[in-house]
Amino acid sequence: MKTFFEYVCDRGIDIPEGNIPGEWFAKHGYPMVVRCACCEMTMAIPTALIDDEGYTYCPDCAGEGQ
Repeated sequence: MKTFFEYVCDRGIDIPEGNIPGEWFAKHGYPMVVRCACCEMTMAIPTALIDDEGYTYCPDCAGEGQ
């Protein structure tokens, strides 16, 4: 599993520092909100973890939660 930032950087796309403008997501084809493939909770994509197949997971389902 990778964080959203790792996932995007691995594809050679630069992410703006700080607040990411909504236009950035649209320009690069990423939704701003995603659903966990396991529990179906919705979350902002920067908080998601993404597997090698592109499925998104919340930190708890990915085993990263506290």
